[in-house]
Amino acid sequence: MIMKKLILLSIIFFGTMVTINSSCTSGKIKSSGFSITGNVEGLRNRPVIFDRVSFNNQNETIKEVKAENGKFSVDLSENPGVGYYRIRSGRNSVYIILDGTENNISIEGKYTKFNNNYATVKGSALSEKFNSILHDLKNRKIDIYKTKAIAKESDPVLGSVLVVNVFGSRPEFLDIHESVYKNLESKYPDLYLTKDYKSIIDSLKKAYARQQARAKIKVGMPAPDIAMPNPDGKIIKLSDLKGKIVLIDFWASWCGPCIRSFPDLTKTYQKYKDKGFTVFSVSLDGVDARSAKRYKTADDLTAAKERSKQKWIKAIKKHNLSWKNHVSDLDKWDCKAAANYGVTSIPRTFLIDREGNIAAVNPRFNLEEAIVKVLNK
Repeated sequence: MIMKKLILLSIIFFGTMVTINSSCTSGKIKSSGFSITGNVEGLRNRPVIFDRVSFNNQNETIKEVKAENGKFSVDLSENPGVGYYRIRSGRNSVYIILDGTENNISIEGKYTKFNNNYATVKGSALSEKFNSILHDLKNRKIDIYKTKAIAKESDPVLGSVLVVNVFGSRPEFLDIHESVYKNLESKYPDLYLTKDYKSIIDSLKKAYARQQARAKIKVGMPAPDIAMPNPDGKIIKLSDLKGKIVLIDFWASWCGPCIRSFPDLTKTYQKYKDKGFTVFSVSLDGVDARSAKRYKTADDLTAAKERSKQKWIKAIKKHNLSWKNHVSDLDKWDCKAAANYGVTSIPRTFLIDREGNIAAVNPRFNLEEAIVKVLNK
């Protein structure tokens, strides 16, 4: 009898140790409790709601509590799981990204600025990183190129939330959406966000197809030739570059997004120039018919064009645009090349293959991938 009891106790003890060791090797002994506490100046005694957020606006309320003098606590029996959430009161919301291991999250801030740009979130590593990225974007410490890289390298839930929030549903960002979706599907194939994101991808593909169908310039067609003067007045032709991989870049010295794209463009140029890649820059500096009306005499108009030309030349040097092909007719939006390529906004780019055909339309944010694709043809 004693022996049977000893055997039973041994089994219980051994089983307990296996459970403890199993919990320890997972990296953390998980607690069954989960809470989000807040201290928000100006929140007063307003209702506070904890939601599960989807990408298709089918949000689900998990719990509602009432703040007391700006303080609140949302308590659950367990972590609600990997996903995208928010704490909201009135029209103000702070979004939270969970990896499923969090136990205690705290939020501090002011009710008048109760959002991810201003509120402080602690206890959720993904949420803290998300807020940090938004803060850096807001303060221009990082640009959209760096944001794309961060999204690809981050946890796929964070990456998907970041891309959906920053790039929205614009078809020109289909490539980054597809990259991040692939990561999300690989790690979380059954997550509700993965299914939501699939719908976004499908919609973006259709929108991109419609956009391409309406475009004047389409992939596969011969690139219309461009023959325009460089800063010295010499006529430079696009067709003279046949045999090279060419990026036609429509830009202007007054275009902020154009200027911000140059560090990455120059880096790509240096990386691939020895493999036959170059840039053909078409500047929309100058004066068009609409803006010419403000000048009273022909001399005034000529002087205005000259000032604009000097700004163009200065910008080339300032931003180290070291390729040789810089052209402009100094007609701004009346630029003939812009009209031939259907350019109505800048920056706008077109990648030309070695045969002189359009290989990609506006590959601003996936230029390197597009170049590699042409190189491997």
